[in-house]
Amino acid sequence: MVDLSKFFVRAARLEDEVAISDICVRTAASGEDARDRYSRLDLPGMIWAVPYVLFNPEHCFVVDNGAGEAVGYIVTAANTRAYEAWQKDNWWPRVASFLQEFEPQTEGDRNFLTSLAQNQQPAPDYADDYPAHLHINLLPPAQGDGFGGKLMRAALDKLRADGVSGIHLGVNRENHRAIGFYKAMGFEQVADNGAPIFARAI
Repeated sequence: MVDLSKFFVRAARLEDEVAISDICVRTAASGEDARDRYSRLDLPGMIWAVPYVLFNPEHCFVVDNGAGEAVGYIVTAANTRAYEAWQKDNWWPRVASFLQEFEPQTEGDRNFLTSLAQNQQPAPDYADDYPAHLHINLLPPAQGDGFGGKLMRAALDKLRADGVSGIHLGVNRENHRAIGFYKAMGFEQVADNGAPIFARAI
C-alpha cells in the first residue's frame, strides 16, 4: 500500500536525472508505460525530460515519495528561445555522442529519431507570445491525489516570480485526460502543429 501522506512536491535536483528519465519512458505512451516500445529506455528522456533539469533545474519540480525518489515531475524551460540556443550548443552534441552507435530496432526507436529531428527546429511563433513551455508526467502511485495540480502550481508560481509572462505545451490529441487537466489549469488551445498546442498567461 502506497502511503501518499509521505509524498510531497520539491524542487528538482541534478541527481534526479535517472528517475526523471525513467518516469519519462514509463509515461511516454500518452501517459502509459512505453518501455516495450524502445530498445533503449533512455531515449524519450533525451528529448522530453532530462535536458530541462540540466538547463534550468530551478524551474523543474518533482513529486518525492518520501524516500528521496521522484515519482512524478514537471519540467519547464522558462525561455524557449534561450533553451533552443542552449540545446544547439550544449545538449544536441551530447545526444549525438550518446547515439553514435545507435541502430533503431523498433517503431518507437524510429519515431524517436523523427522527434529528435523535429525538436531541433525552432518552435513556431506561439513561443514568442508564451515563452515558457513544459512537460509533466506522474507514475501511477502519484496520480489521482492532486499532485499534477500541485506540480503545475509550483512551476507556474516560480515562473511568475521570475517574470515569465506565458507558457505553452503540446499534447497528443488522443490523450483526453491530459487535455482535460490542462483546461482545468487554465490552458486554452492556441495552435495545432500536428498536435494541439495549449497555452496560458502566467
